[in-house]
Amino acid sequence: MSKKIISKFFSYQQSPSFTELQDEPVEVSEVDGVRSLHIGTDTIQSSMRIKDPFFLELNYTKVMALSLLFNDTPNHILTIGLGGASMQKFYYKHCKEAHITALELHQQVINVAYAYFELPEDPRLDVIQGDGISFMVKHEQAYDIILSDAFDEYGIPDVFTSKEYYTLCKSRLTDQGFFMINLWGSDPDTPQYIETIKAVFRGQVLFVPAGNPGNIIVMAFRKSPKELRIPALKDKIKIIEQMIGVELMVYFNRLLENNASKDSHQLKFT
Repeated sequence: MSKKIISKFFSYQQSPSFTELQDEPVEVSEVDGVRSLHIGTDTIQSSMRIKDPFFLELNYTKVMALSLLFNDTPNHILTIGLGGASMQKFYYKHCKEAHITALELHQQVINVAYAYFELPEDPRLDVIQGDGISFMVKHEQAYDIILSDAFDEYGIPDVFTSKEYYTLCKSRLTDQGFFMINLWGSDPDTPQYIETIKAVFRGQVLFVPAGNPGNIIVMAFRKSPKELRIPALKDKIKIIEQMIGVELMVYFNRLLENNASKDSHQLKFT
C-alpha cells in the first residue's frame, strides 16, 4: 500500500548554521494505523501506532529498550535527535523519576512530534532546538543515559561518528552511565565506527543488530555494568517485557549471540 501524506512541512531558515538542515522537508505518512516520520526522503525515521502512541513500533527502538537491563531507574537522560519521539516517550512513561532532555536541530521536527506523535508537554521532558554537541560542551550535566539517534537524509552526519564526539559523550556520563547510538548496519563504515567507540570506552561495548541489514544499536559503558550474568539478565528481561507490554526476547537473544561466548554464563564485551 502506498503511503498517504497527511502533513508536509518546510521549515524556516533561522541562522546560517541551520541552512542545509532547514531545507529538508518533513513529511508525516499513515499506513494501516501506523504513522511515520520522513525527513528529506521516503525512509522512515520514526513510527507510531496511532491507537497506542507509546508502543515501540520499530525494531530498533525495541533493541534500545534493552537499556533498561542496565539501568531501569535513570535520573537524567540526554537524547541527541528527536524524530517522532519514540524513545523519549518510552523513557517518559516507564522511568517515572527520569528527567529527559532532547536536542533536535530541526524546528519542524519538534513541531511535528508535538502535533502528530503525541509528545507530552511536561516539566520532566525538555525539548530544545539546537546542536547536541554544543549543548554538551556548554553544560557539564552528567547523564545516566546518552542516546545518539541523529540522522539526516544521507545517514549519520560525520560529526556523530568521530572519536571526539564519543569522547565528549563519555565525559558527560555518570559513573554507571552509558552511551547508546543507533548505527546503520548497511553502512560499510559501521564496523569502524564501532571500533572507534570501543577505543574510547576501553572495550566496554555491547552491540545488538535490530534486523538484517537494518540498524545496529551500540551500548558503551563508562564502567562495567553491575550485572552481566545471563540468568539474572534473562529474569530481568521478562519483568521488563511485562512492564512495557513489548516482546523483547528475540532482541535479548541477539544481545547474547553477539556478546557472549558459548560456554559463558555472562555477557562479554567483544
